[in-house]
Amino acid sequence: MLIEIIADITCPWCYIGLKRLRSALALRPSYNPTFLWRPFLLNPELRDGSIDRHHYLTRVFGSESRIQQFQDAVETAGNAVNIPFNFETADITPSSVNAHRFIAYAGGLVNPVILADALFSAYFVDGKDIGSADVIASVAKPFGFKAKEAKEFIEGSLGRQDVLDENAKIHRLGINGVPAFVFAKRNIISGAQEPEALVNVLDFVVTAERLEQDDDHDQENIRA
Repeated sequence: MLIEIIADITCPWCYIGLKRLRSALALRPSYNPTFLWRPFLLNPELRDGSIDRHHYLTRVFGSESRIQQFQDAVETAGNAVNIPFNFETADITPSSVNAHRFIAYAGGLVNPVILADALFSAYFVDGKDIGSADVIASVAKPFGFKAKEAKEFIEGSLGRQDVLDENAKIHRLGINGVPAFVFAKRNIISGAQEPEALVNVLDFVVTAERLEQDDDHDQENIRA
């Protein structure tokens, strides 16, 4: 089963959604899916830059009270999946283009779910600029990438247009909010759903795939 993950590394609900997906999959260890990371840019205008985080939140939410309500809700949901969100450490909202580029670059070498989790943690827990080549190189090191290799990739342009094109494609499909998860190209779930809801979808998709395989087998027997 293929699971497509549509998310942005600067989106806290995407981090929560990814953790909940992992919790759901832990309840169904026999399913053994493959993953495809599909980049979504909450702030495509940033490209390679960043913006003061408080200014950004004020622009989005409009008032201190609404910012606080948002952060409280995120922290509560995060605590339930063992994410110690620390909004005091990050003073900027960075572009996520480079983070998406590196997830694609790591490709078949690293599970994108695990790498994305590490990038999420670097930003939301440690307050690091995940648009920075140095930060991405540091995150990549435990996965076997040399700092020089990672930095040279980020400082280049390879994969940049691919991220922008994929983001545009996703918006054209009508997906304007994240996270979103596409299961076996047949079912899409929007939002950071609870593990129980995700398990129901996983079970449905796996059952449907097995029925299709049985039908194919029956057709082969008829032709034989």
